Amino acid sequence: MNKEWAQHGRGVTADPAGADTYHRWAPFYDLVFDWPFHPGRLAAANAAAQVTPPNGKLLVAGVGTGLELDLLPRNLQVTGIDLARPMLDVARRRVAHKRLSHVVALRVMDAGALEFEDDSLDTVLAPYLMSVVADPARVLTDMWRVTRPGGHLVILNHFAAERGLRARLERTLDGAGSWLGWHPNFPYAAVGDWLKAQPDATLLESRAVAPLRLFTLLRVKKGA
Repeated sequence: MNKEWAQHGRGVTADPAGADTYHRWAPFYDLVFDWPFHPGRLAAANAAAQVTPPNGKLLVAGVGTGLELDLLPRNLQVTGIDLARPMLDVARRRVAHKRLSHVVALRVMDAGALEFEDDSLDTVLAPYLMSVVADPARVLTDMWRVTRPGGHLVILNHFAAERGLRARLERTLDGAGSWLGWHPNFPYAAVGDWLKAQPDATLLESRAVAPLRLFTLLRVKKGA
């Protein structure tokens, strides 16, 4: 096992929802977020797997309880990071129970201050992450920093509607973001504007995924 990948995280920063949110969700997160969101997770895992070479290094940023880990090929080196230690405790039990030998480390770490070298990872997968972090641009920048030239960033996230009943509902629900642990009114521009500003970023794929096509899968390639 690569020692740099296996070491414990050295520090974390606060998330917008607060640590209490993730302590609260950890015991029953899978009951709420597993089955309904499985199609999206599977699509994201497949997209990441398709662009990661055999024995390649793949980072799951915001791994939570590890629901994506069993969906990734066993011929990869997978590390998961998350701010919430209770979530990672569940993920570690999952890895042990299912003998997920391709998971080389699960670490407490801030996705906006990644403890990896520049250009050191083949793929970064960020499932349902962007709308829960305090500073999306900072997180995107650091995930991009550690992605090697020719590597990929795969993002799965909900983006707010711009108009109509759904837009009004999302604006209303956004007031409960601290309790929910995510922000329903999260705009695509928070990611799209960042992508446009990166001269070495090419958006290869953007498609709606289940449930109800409420989530978007983005696959971005980093140029040489």
